[in-house]
Amino acid sequence: MAEQKENNFLVKVDKIRKRSYASLMLLKQDDVIVAVNNQFYTFGEKKLTEELKDLKKNNEKAILTILREEVFFDIIVNNSLGCKFLTTNIEETENIKKNFSKKENYDIEDLNEYVAMRDIFRRYDVFDNSNSLSAGLFPPAWLAYNRKWWVLMLFVLMSFMLLSINIFMFLLGWVLTSVYCYQAQLNLLYSFSMLEGKVFTLKLACRSMEEAQKTIRSIDPKSKFLFSKLENPKIEEDKENKENQNIVDEKKEALV
Repeated sequence: MAEQKENNFLVKVDKIRKRSYASLMLLKQDDVIVAVNNQFYTFGEKKLTEELKDLKKNNEKAILTILREEVFFDIIVNNSLGCKFLTTNIEETENIKKNFSKKENYDIEDLNEYVAMRDIFRRYDVFDNSNSLSAGLFPPAWLAYNRKWWVLMLFVLMSFMLLSINIFMFLLGWVLTSVYCYQAQLNLLYSFSMLEGKVFTLKLACRSMEEAQKTIRSIDPKSKFLFSKLENPKIEEDKENKENQNIVDEKKEALV
């Protein structure tokens, strides 16, 4: 490998080509590539592209640290991004380096991949990008956990119909559904979310679902989640308090 020569800049996403790997990873214009495998990366666009291409050749993966709207987050990549880049200036680079030194970093084995989808009301679905065994063992419980009630009702209805015809038909239908749900569970969840008006928003790598939600909340303060231990969005609370204050003021004026 050729000796790496450091520069005094980072690379920043400029234009993302359609169907590029950067588009698949849900990167955005002005995202800054801060680090590769937790190492601050100032070796330029050419070297970055070469190293990411080598990942695919060697069937390897790497952690890419992204800065978006003053928030650091990690993604796991295995290919070059296929987009055009700009560079940061010296002042930007130094500020980012200072902030990056405070970020907690983890080995790739400690991270799970998550996919976030959201609607216009800032309601998010966040999915662990791995297969859940419950989807194959007991599909109704998996559907109930993910709150896909209308799909669960269809499943129960179909099961009763097959059971009323023949118990062997019921068992065959159950086995086929279980296999299908296990193999295609992520695509099913994505499809259900799209039917609810949600779109793909972010991919990230974190140690837990709670950390993934905290990162999303840092990027989008109005974000709301199912099964969340996070408090309600502060902005929403401030809005409600303001509205309540306006109601109180109006009542006072009316009394006067």
